[in-house]
Amino acid sequence: MSHQAFVLTKNSFSEHTRTEGAYERFLSILPSCGFTVTAGSIQPPRSVLNNTYTFFIDAQYCSSEAMLSLPVVNDYPELNKVIFNVPVSDVDFHYAALQHGINGIFHIEDNLELLVRGVQQVQAGNKWFSREIMSRYIDANLVARSKPVAALQSSTTVLTKRELAITRKIADGAQNQEIADCLHISVNTVKTHVYSIFRKTDCRNRVELIKWFDHQFSQPQQVNY
Repeated sequence: MSHQAFVLTKNSFSEHTRTEGAYERFLSILPSCGFTVTAGSIQPPRSVLNNTYTFFIDAQYCSSEAMLSLPVVNDYPELNKVIFNVPVSDVDFHYAALQHGINGIFHIEDNLELLVRGVQQVQAGNKWFSREIMSRYIDANLVARSKPVAALQSSTTVLTKRELAITRKIADGAQNQEIADCLHISVNTVKTHVYSIFRKTDCRNRVELIKWFDHQFSQPQQVNY
């Protein structure tokens, strides 16, 4: 099955390119990994992104700071996002990218075998970062989870009834289309609510949201007699 991919870059791309630059080398493997590729220098409209499986960003497109401020990075939490052509030495950027919901980082120095393996992992829904970055991320999350439950529970009040209902559905394993059908709303409306929920709960993805939900409602509730 082919997955639609969009590549944000200042370069041009042809599936028949034979040049050996880092950009062309990375782009040339995407069709063989099951992606149908469209490239452009401007972020496409929401209608296109809604049908895009993975959004690849060329690290040469703009500065590191500007990249993590791009609308596609911050406004589409459920979109599979990847940055390629990143210098291997830029460790702080790798960690910041992971915190911003980026699913994978590929280096200019990566060989072809490593690129293919990483793209396949990202396509399967897994993250692709170095062990150092993942260990740092896990350690940070373990510290965050040690916060008192009482402090976490106060944040349930910021969710609207509709957002809380959607959060419950996500915790039950429902996908956007199932939630839309159940609540009689559009998939785009569900996505908008999910983004708002992520923002209010400081969660970056569904896994974190489910953990957040479990923290909120797994504690015994006080009963007044």
